[in-house]
Amino acid sequence: MRIRALALLCLAAVPTAAQTVDTTATKLALIEADKALAGRDSTDGPKAFLAALEPEAAILIPGQPILKGRSGAEKAFVARYSSPSSFAWSPVHAVAGTDGRFGCTVGFSRFANAADTSHAEHKGTYLTCWHRGNDGKWRVAGHQRNDSPGRPPILADSGTMSFAPHSATVSLRGNGLKASQQADAAFAKMGSAPEGPGPAFVHYAATDAVMLGGASFPHGLNGIAAAFDGFPADQIITWDPMRSLGAGSGGLAYTVGHSVSGPRPGKAGEAQLNKYMTIWRQNPDGRWVYIFDLGTSRK
Repeated sequence: MRIRALALLCLAAVPTAAQTVDTTATKLALIEADKALAGRDSTDGPKAFLAALEPEAAILIPGQPILKGRSGAEKAFVARYSSPSSFAWSPVHAVAGTDGRFGCTVGFSRFANAADTSHAEHKGTYLTCWHRGNDGKWRVAGHQRNDSPGRPPILADSGTMSFAPHSATVSLRGNGLKASQQADAAFAKMGSAPEGPGPAFVHYAATDAVMLGGASFPHGLNGIAAAFDGFPADQIITWDPMRSLGAGSGGLAYTVGHSVSGPRPGKAGEAQLNKYMTIWRQNPDGRWVYIFDLGTSRK
C-alpha cells in the first residue's frame, strides 16, 4: 500500500487501428529484461542499474525526493546501494501496453544496508517501468523501491502473485500519460475530501488493482475498501502528480508525485513526507484506473 495511505475521467476518445502486438510475448520480454538487469547489477553493482536508465526516468528510493535520470539519481543511489551494502531482486509479474513498447514489472527485493548496525536483511517490493527503443532494447523509464518496510510483504519469498492485474487491452487516441496524470490529480482531489481517502482509492482502482508496500497487499475493490476501515477523520493525505515526469503508451502509464500524510488543518500532529509511483491502465470506455500503487518515505 502506498505509504501515504498507510500513515494515513472519462475521456472522449476514438479507438486507434486494430492492435496486433501479443502482450503475452511482451510480458515475457519484460521479465527477461528485468532478470538480465538484476544479473548485471549483482556483478557490477548499482552502476549497472543506472546505466539502464532513460534520461527522464523517475527514480524513487527511500529517504530521498523523486530523482530524475542517472545524473539526478547517481549520487544518492550509489551511496545507498554500493558495496558493502547489497541489493538483489526478482520479478514476479509484468503488465504490458498494447503496442509492445511499454510495460512494467513488479517483484520482491532483498536489501542489506551497510549503514545499518543491526546487519539485518530487509525484504521489500519494487516497481519498474520499461520503454523499448527503436533498437529493440528495453530501458528503465521509471523505478520505485520500498526496500526497508516495517514488515516484509507476505509474498516476499514467493515467485508468483496470483491476484496481480492484467495488461492493457485497449489504447485509445490521445496522450495517455497526460490523461493518467489528470486522473491522478482528480484522484488526489477526491482523496482529500472530508470522507477520507478510502472512497477515492476505491473509485480510481481497477477491479484487479493491487496496493503494494504494506505487508498484506490489499487487492480488488473490496480489499482496498477494507484497508481504509477506521481511517482517522482528523487525518488527511494530500498529493499531486508531477507533470514533468512519467511515461506510458499502449493504454498503460505511470505517474509519480510527492505526498504528505498528517493532521487536517487545525488538528494537532506531525506530518509525514512520502512519495509514490502509480501504474495506470485504460479501460475500454476510455477511463484511466490504477492497477499498482507503491510508496516510500522521503526527506
